[in-house]
Amino acid sequence: QLLREDCVKAKVSIVRCRDYNEKGVRDALRQALTLIGGWGEIAKKGNRILVKPNMLSARPPESGVNTHPVVVQAVVELLKEEGAEVLIGDSPGGIMKNGLNSYWEVSGYRKVSEVTGAKLVSLEEHSKEISVPGGIIYRKLYISAVAVEADAIITLPKLKTHDLTLYTGAVKNLMGLIPGLGKTEIHKRCPKPDELGEALVDIFSVMKPHMAILDAVVGMEGSGPTSGKLRNIGAILASRDAVALDTVAQAMIGLKPFDVPTTKAAAKRGLGASSLKEIEVLGEPLNKVSINDFILSPNAYIRVIPGPILDLIARRIMVKPVFLRSKCTRCLACRENCPVDAISSVAGYPEVDYRKCILCLCCRELCPEDAVGLRKSFLARRIFR
Repeated sequence: QLLREDCVKAKVSIVRCRDYNEKGVRDALRQALTLIGGWGEIAKKGNRILVKPNMLSARPPESGVNTHPVVVQAVVELLKEEGAEVLIGDSPGGIMKNGLNSYWEVSGYRKVSEVTGAKLVSLEEHSKEISVPGGIIYRKLYISAVAVEADAIITLPKLKTHDLTLYTGAVKNLMGLIPGLGKTEIHKRCPKPDELGEALVDIFSVMKPHMAILDAVVGMEGSGPTSGKLRNIGAILASRDAVALDTVAQAMIGLKPFDVPTTKAAAKRGLGASSLKEIEVLGEPLNKVSINDFILSPNAYIRVIPGPILDLIARRIMVKPVFLRSKCTRCLACRENCPVDAISSVAGYPEVDYRKCILCLCCRELCPEDAVGLRKSFLARRIFR
């Protein structure tokens, strides 16, 4: 589709931010927001705003798995300057035996709450049924009541690769608006990346955030979103268009928009700017922050194989989850969170039935001890060297 000359482009700002110094992050964020015209109407006095970071698991800030607490704190402080009431909330993946307390503590978000006065809220406890007009996977969804009732939502992801969707960003971050095991049901229903992308965009279509801010100060490359390598990127991005922000972030690390299922599905439905021709990049030029040697997920190389051929050779290039007994504490969170019940317990340790496994890698993503590795087939080892 050709872009008309008079079409208003989506704005995405990129501002340098080399580390997590509190003043530096706050100044960079303020500049990023100024470049796109500020908060707009969302931050007016009395508005209840849900700040939704990526709190994937109970891991410390230095792990690079969750949105850094200093970025969360800067967002909260700037919102409160405008008189808004701020909530910080998420529903991490899987079953939480001890509730959210350990997540808040270890991630650093409890300290943010104490410093700023923003309230920590669980997105687990109550949900509302929401109809999804034009939904591809879902005609209705059960969304956290806190999110539904908020005056505005800010999606605050971290730039990371993802073994299933290649990239996780502003749109995928909204999966945390689905309470509890509803997320596991999505994986069970949508084992293929494109199916998952459509389901995530079903969520996005009815819960579009009012602002997207990306923590790209330190990102993750390789086998993300929990087990990749940390990479200093040194930037903060902001946009009112979450799809546009993801499109720019993907370009920074060498992914085309339609490589990523969420961006592809959102573009098909006209829910955001998915071409760089439709986006005005403000602040740092894109070519100055792009990383030519960014290491993508191994699955990025599988995606170039045509679908019919891939179906024939899938088992030969399989990358399987495997449990590392030297790290495993036998908590069996992997078994409890497997969407297809492919994991059993043998002598207290988890074991996978690969005939049932759908390769969603939820076990790897949700293991608190990072005790799930990947075993590559012979052909996979040749491809992914």
